[in-house]
Amino acid sequence: MGLIITASFTTLLAVAVFGFLISRITVADDRRVAIAAALIALPLQPLAFYLVRMPLHHALEGWLGNGPALTTISLFYAPLTEEPAKWLVLLIPFIRRRLAPGNAVGVALATGLGFGIGEIWFLAEQMLRVPQLAALPFTMFGGFLGERFMVVFLHGAFVAFAFKWLAEGRSFWPGAALGVVLHFALNFPIFLVQVDFGGIGRAAWGLLVQAYLLVFTIVLIVAVNRLARDRLRASVFGDATCPECGSVYPRSMLGFNFLVTRYERCPHCRHWHWVPMNQSKPRSQA
Repeated sequence: MGLIITASFTTLLAVAVFGFLISRITVADDRRVAIAAALIALPLQPLAFYLVRMPLHHALEGWLGNGPALTTISLFYAPLTEEPAKWLVLLIPFIRRRLAPGNAVGVALATGLGFGIGEIWFLAEQMLRVPQLAALPFTMFGGFLGERFMVVFLHGAFVAFAFKWLAEGRSFWPGAALGVVLHFALNFPIFLVQVDFGGIGRAAWGLLVQAYLLVFTIVLIVAVNRLARDRLRASVFGDATCPECGSVYPRSMLGFNFLVTRYERCPHCRHWHWVPMNQSKPRSQA
C-alpha cells in the first residue's frame, strides 16, 4: 500500500499545484480546452509504451541482440515515442481550433499534467510487480514523489515550445524537435548511472542525477515563463505596491514569506520592506 499511497498523494499534489497554475494563466473559456487536453493525454504514456516502444524494442532485440548497440539505441526510446504521443492531443479538433498564443502554454502544461499522471500510475504498477518494493511503506518513496512531481511539469515544458509556435502561426516542427532533444537531455544521465561512467559508483551518480534534475527543472521553468510572457511568475507572485515610493512593480521570486506578509526589495527605490501578501495580483494574459 505504501507505493499506492505515494502515487495517490503525488497525483493530488500535481493536480492541485499545476491545476492552480494553469487556471491562473488561462481564462475561463481556455480552461475547458486545458481540461480536455489533460484528459486526452492521461492514457498516452502507457499506450506509447505498450503499442510502440515495446514492439520496437522486441524488433530491434531480434535484429541486434541484447548488446551495447541496443543499449545505446534505447536512449532514444522515450524521447522518440513519448513526445509524438503528446502531439496527438493536437489532432483533436476541439483543441486544435481553440489553440491560441494566449492559451498555448496552459494547454501544453495541461497536456503534461495528464501525461505525467498517467506515467505516475504506469510506473507504480510496474514497481508493484516487485515484491520487495510493494512491501515498503510510503515513507520510503520520497524520491519517487519528488521526481515524478518535477517530471509532470517537464512533460508539459517539452511540448510548450511546439504548441506556442504553432499557435503563433510558426512552424510546429522546430519546437517539436526541441522537445525531443530536451527529453533526451533529461534522460541521458540515467545511462551514465547504468554504466557507472567515471567509476564513481552508482550512489554518487544517484546524487548527481538528482541535482541535475533540479537544475534542469529550474532552467525549464525560467524558459517556459519567458515563453508565457512572464505569466507563470506573475500568476504566483503578482505585482506589489512599494510602501515607500508608491511604485507598482512585478514581484520577484527573491523574497521571504512570513504568514500574511512578505519581505522583498522594490526595484525602483531599491529598499527592502514588508509588503502584505494580499497585494499580489496575477497579470492578465497578453
